[in-house]
Amino acid sequence: MSEQTVSVIVVDDHPVVLEGLRRGLGQQPGLEILAAASDPASVLRNVARHKPQVVLTDLKMPDREQGLQLIRNVIEGHPNTRCVVLTYSEDPDDLFEANQAGAAAYVLKDSSLEEIANAVKVVAAGGRPPLKPDLEAMLWSRLRETAAQGRPYNLTDREWNVLRLISQGFTNQEICQQLYLSGRTVRRAATEIFRKLTVRNRAEAASFATQKGWFLN
Repeated sequence: MSEQTVSVIVVDDHPVVLEGLRRGLGQQPGLEILAAASDPASVLRNVARHKPQVVLTDLKMPDREQGLQLIRNVIEGHPNTRCVVLTYSEDPDDLFEANQAGAAAYVLKDSSLEEIANAVKVVAAGGRPPLKPDLEAMLWSRLRETAAQGRPYNLTDREWNVLRLISQGFTNQEICQQLYLSGRTVRRAATEIFRKLTVRNRAEAASFATQKGWFLN
């Protein structure tokens, strides 16, 4: 496998769709399809065996909650593997929940194979492909709604969301990708969080949030 090649496991619970993705993406330059899996258990086995850079997965496996739990399990067990959601759904709830579960990108199934492949490459390189403007607006709206439900210690919406991801173990780079923020903005938010909570670092901030019972749901 060349240095530029991105290793991928493709996931879908519909066999015809799964085979189409395996064949189609396997012909895209710069991708190596290591395995194709149709259920969460086989996905986790294949991820443990092959250690791909990216898991490209349907959201509903067969329902949304199983798909979200799959993303969480992959990220928890294999932090170097990134998850990209591939779905027909433009439901803002689906987008928001995938984001909260830790998905690095959200790609619609009506995208071309080239567009899907490019999204996978961007994610593997540590970036995040752009969302459609209306989807991005919906995501930001939901993030603001969530933050507005409780902002103790005079934390802003942005600081609350950054603290949530810090508490979940995300790096600054990953927080940038999750919240569409620059590295400088995330660092500034973290500094303000530490000041407002009277803590010295990320570990203390995460411990503080846990003690307060924040972000447990």
